[in-house]
Amino acid sequence: METVDWDRRYREGFYDGAKEAHPLLQRFWHTIPRGNVVDIAMGNGRNALFLAEKGYAVCGLDRSSEALKIARETIVEGGQNPFFILGDANNLPFRACSASGVIVFYFLLRNIMEEIVGLLRKGGVIVYETFLKRQNAIDRHRNPDFLLEDGELFSYFKNLETVFYEETIADFDGKKRAIAKYVGSKK
Repeated sequence: METVDWDRRYREGFYDGAKEAHPLLQRFWHTIPRGNVVDIAMGNGRNALFLAEKGYAVCGLDRSSEALKIARETIVEGGQNPFFILGDANNLPFRACSASGVIVFYFLLRNIMEEIVGLLRKGGVIVYETFLKRQNAIDRHRNPDFLLEDGELFSYFKNLETVFYEETIADFDGKKRAIAKYVGSKK
């Protein structure tokens, strides 16, 4: 999908509604060591803002300028503020071993999975959640190139220490989602 399509979706309110951090992050944020956290494909910034409120230095990356605009509008004055970067995840602008945490929600580029793990410093934690290919059997069609096979997400993190892993069909506001969830730390 081209950037202009993402911008249009954000302008038209396609991603409105979700204001709170993802439940997986709410459950496991405390496992991320203090320091820098990278939020890849951050969308409206709700997860970055959640972690910033917890005292983390957060840098969010998204290719949609409209998403960044929405995120900036929700920043709370006087608190720890995340830093937002307009950019493409195919060209991550972060140094290897520079993050105490990486968070990724509903985004998948297989060609950068190794690089995402490489962003973590020793003891750093990744929190990742996205759709499984089974999603297409229960909801509107999504491009299968951006959906995981069963067991695939776990395979990208085999060199990490697993804190939590689950593949499930969950109910979100009356809609079913076939999702994989992973939390792990770099040894």
